[in-house]
Amino acid sequence: MLLGENRAKLSALAVAVLLFGAWQAPAPAPSSTPKAEEINGIFKELSDITGFRIKHQLPFVMVTRDEVNQYVKDQIKHSVKPDEIRAQETTLKKLGFVPPDFDLKKTTIDLLTEQAAAFYDFRRKKLYISDWAAVNMRDEAVIHELAHALADQNFSIEKFLGKDADDSEASMAREAVVEGQASWLMLEVNARRNAKSLADPEIAKEFLGGDSGAADAAYPVFNNAPLYLRRTMLFPYDDGEKFAQAVFLHDGKSGFAKVFHQAPVSSAQIMHPERYFAGEMPSDPKLPAPLKHSKAYVTGSLGELETRILLEQYVSTGTAEALGPDLRGGSYRLDEIKADKAPRRVTFVYASEWRDETAATLYFDAYRKVLLGKWKNVNVKTQLPGSFEGKSEEGYFKVIRDGTRVFSQEGFENPPA
Repeated sequence: MLLGENRAKLSALAVAVLLFGAWQAPAPAPSSTPKAEEINGIFKELSDITGFRIKHQLPFVMVTRDEVNQYVKDQIKHSVKPDEIRAQETTLKKLGFVPPDFDLKKTTIDLLTEQAAAFYDFRRKKLYISDWAAVNMRDEAVIHELAHALADQNFSIEKFLGKDADDSEASMAREAVVEGQASWLMLEVNARRNAKSLADPEIAKEFLGGDSGAADAAYPVFNNAPLYLRRTMLFPYDDGEKFAQAVFLHDGKSGFAKVFHQAPVSSAQIMHPERYFAGEMPSDPKLPAPLKHSKAYVTGSLGELETRILLEQYVSTGTAEALGPDLRGGSYRLDEIKADKAPRRVTFVYASEWRDETAATLYFDAYRKVLLGKWKNVNVKTQLPGSFEGKSEEGYFKVIRDGTRVFSQEGFENPPA
């Protein structure tokens, strides 16, 4: 979805927050700025693990919460255009991920400000460390962000995140490479300081798999954010960390560089690393051309992660976990209807491909529940094993299953053909 391009822009501007560190128990606030010797020592540890060269030392500075808030606002203002925010927000609402009155810009700023323990600015080549973070959180954040800095000195993270930025699935996968590797390296540094390594499966079980999404009263913005934002914010860290572990076990030290040269292309490749190793590509179901007097407004792909979120939100976690791996690819488009006098109308077309007809049938049934859940008023006209149509407050809709494909048309002024 359009989220891909804006996500890449924000990540490249270093609004990369240490989400996984946010769930630890509070500790006394740091009383002093970390010393250069400490920063340089961590840099050396990371270089020893990855084989990445240290090309220059890194400047760093302490910042207040207000300064982080202003920094985030400035980056969004300068990097993401108002029309892009509006399109992204409209897309999330059309899909049913957020309520009609949701303010994407404000929530994004509040979330990133609340979560930031430290961040690395890919353009200024500088590390920013929050002056309010607990000592344990700050120390882990510094390792994580120094991992970003070291990778950046070897591969230009800004360019890496910006490539294929118009493909939300590829963008999500690339962010998972960057954040997942940094998260994994943070754990490996801590393990090695205790004479251990994640190369040992038993040690990996000890260090990997924590629930970074556990609720914490200290983070009300995150806890109250829509499921979609919580899941997509945590995905690059949690699933990316597990992907990094799989790459390390598969390719050893060379895997740290490999993922930058041969990046994964989908959330499914991150969630199922064997698909990355096999080069399994997602399908791209074709959509019909926009109707007369309308034009394409937003186009995108809906991969396994976002499909799972949709199912979890409107059906059940069990259905999401069972059906998610069977998705082979999804694509959608929002079309804007041209009208001089009538209110602006945005229609939505969406197609998904499934492993077999059984999975497609199950998704057709599940997506019917999605539609009934995301709209307040639904008047069903036809409900058959392979067809579901009617009208909601957004307009006419029709969903059909054809073999392994499920196709939906939503928000039309007249019943779809």
